[in-house]
Amino acid sequence: MGLPEKIYLFTVGLYIFFFFLFLRYFLWENYARKHYWCKRRTITLFELKKLAREKKKKLPMFSILVPAREEAEVIGQTIEHLSKLNYPPNLLEIIIITDEKELQKGASVTTQQVVEAKIQEFKKRKNVPVLKHVIVPYDFDGYYGGTLTGKVVPSTKGRALNYGLAFIDKNSDICGFYDAESHPELDVLLYIAYRWLISDKKNLIWQGPVFQVRNFFFLSPITKIASLYQALAHEWYLPVLMRQLPFVGGTNLFIESRLLREIGGFDYNALTEDLEIGVRAFLERDAWPEYFPYVSTEQTPQTYKAFFRQRLRWASGHIQVVEKFKNTFTYDLHKKNRILKTLLLKGEIEWILYQLAVLVPPAIFLLSLKGWVKPVAIPGYINYLLKSFVFIYVGFTYYIYFRYLRYMKDRGPLRKLLAIVELLALPLAAFLLPLPYSYALVLRALNRQPKTWCKTPRTREIPDVTLTMYK
Repeated sequence: MGLPEKIYLFTVGLYIFFFFLFLRYFLWENYARKHYWCKRRTITLFELKKLAREKKKKLPMFSILVPAREEAEVIGQTIEHLSKLNYPPNLLEIIIITDEKELQKGASVTTQQVVEAKIQEFKKRKNVPVLKHVIVPYDFDGYYGGTLTGKVVPSTKGRALNYGLAFIDKNSDICGFYDAESHPELDVLLYIAYRWLISDKKNLIWQGPVFQVRNFFFLSPITKIASLYQALAHEWYLPVLMRQLPFVGGTNLFIESRLLREIGGFDYNALTEDLEIGVRAFLERDAWPEYFPYVSTEQTPQTYKAFFRQRLRWASGHIQVVEKFKNTFTYDLHKKNRILKTLLLKGEIEWILYQLAVLVPPAIFLLSLKGWVKPVAIPGYINYLLKSFVFIYVGFTYYIYFRYLRYMKDRGPLRKLLAIVELLALPLAAFLLPLPYSYALVLRALNRQPKTWCKTPRTREIPDVTLTMYK
């Protein structure tokens, strides 16, 4: 058997191997359903109060922190949604953290204006939580409990959160974190309070799934597919991942307030401040996040360019976290090495594997043109099986489209029909979606990795506050 025949058989083997990797989705689904989604239950406030009396504890107070820089188009609706969470309003505060630099840009409508309007509106309403608005000074140094420097300091999410933490109520038990366009399920606080009451552990963290599909019908074909598989990963794969890694995602996230104080808040320099704090909380306080089956819907970047920049930041932040803890020698070596190995496996190694996987088809095509690939006789049923894989992948993509359809903002039958057609871009998406992660590895090798945090653009949503009133 010559080299062309061997290349062909190697290709067939790879094709089958990656199909078996695809089948892991169903193993993940079984685990997530069995251990989390099937155990999800309705919890009433009456039941919660009864449990608190039995445990001789008080109901926890929540502080919800939302960093919002240049988010005038979505923040009003998010505040309104958060105010409707099913929980006693006297035990809930919502803290919107804006950036002073936004005021200096001279926009016709600012996030600050929308938030202040909502505060005035809340003063006239009954049974609403406290709504606070804090503005991060341009010269805040970024540290938890930090100071003003008199010089401009780059804006990051971690910096904003550290500033906001100084304004939480002194009786706050749990801090929740959401993005400026987050819409969590309304019973989420009841569930977190329930888990807090029944737990005898210290240093508790909870991370829930985020379905970034709400603006699905505004997305490009590639980002449509990305949003579907991201939602699926959060529903099925995240529970499995969180058994191996203290992963937190920065939104739909809850951390005990005391724990945040003890570990000194967030690393304001981190591109992925969420992953960093999850790892650090484990290394310093043995805190391991718990997955909870309550969804928050959010947005995916509308264009592939915006998507690429966001994922490049995520990947670069992942590499940054690995290097930070690799070069920190104050933690238990066994614990640190365990986490670093998992970070490398779930990061750089898997990124390279997936990128190589999508390079196989074009590489084989080019080799075929050169005559370096020669099919050999294999059983007919294997040929049919290999051809069926394409239909399985496409069919599965349509299945998850309809699975998450109810979380998408409706845009009418024409948009839905167009989306069905656009999902046929799956082969192209399979090639493009790993690229930001591969590019992050290349930039790191060249020591040109991103070092500044960049804001993700939003899709405009109908606001609750009329923006034209400020013009």
